[in-house]
Amino acid sequence: MVATSTVKTIVTILLAIDVIWLIYILFKGYTESLVRTIVAGLVLGVILYYLQTTSLQYLTFKAVKNDIFPPNVPQYSYVKTEEDNQYSHRVIYTFMLTPSESALERTSEVPPPPELKLEMDPGGQTFTLKDPESLNLVLEQLNLPPVNRGVPELSTITGNRLDQGIYRFDDYPLGTLTVERAIFQNKKVALSYHCISRIIIDSRKY
Repeated sequence: MVATSTVKTIVTILLAIDVIWLIYILFKGYTESLVRTIVAGLVLGVILYYLQTTSLQYLTFKAVKNDIFPPNVPQYSYVKTEEDNQYSHRVIYTFMLTPSESALERTSEVPPPPELKLEMDPGGQTFTLKDPESLNLVLEQLNLPPVNRGVPELSTITGNRLDQGIYRFDDYPLGTLTVERAIFQNKKVALSYHCISRIIIDSRKY
């Protein structure tokens, strides 16, 4: 993962070098490398245009691919609630409720909750969110800023079993971002996967 601003600076420098080289070969009459220099300049120009227009703050192959060729992401159903206390404002996006709560009952019109791509840790007891792209697709749909890195399961940091299935980003632009995972099972098609159960944003009051 590389910052878009860094890549933009590198491409700008390469494009400037290419333009200087083009002027030089035209002045010297080295026409045998003229076509290659023009093609390289065009490619760098297209890349620079993309970097100047994209909303991505960090670049990965998957992020760029999804930005240029947006995946067919369903419009996920969720319940949004807000809580206030004297210290913080909390916004909760719930994608998977308990069986007794029917607000998100799964029907043909209600898509399943969003999948969270995880990798099992060596011990086989915890899972790490290494590639945040599956989370960022959901954050984008919620009109929230993306995260720029993955995180381990919170229980591996705190040692508390109650923190299993929780992923926390303390440096999120809007405060503290907490993602809770669950297992979604569709018995009709024998499908199960790790899904996003809730996304919580805590904004500290000052």
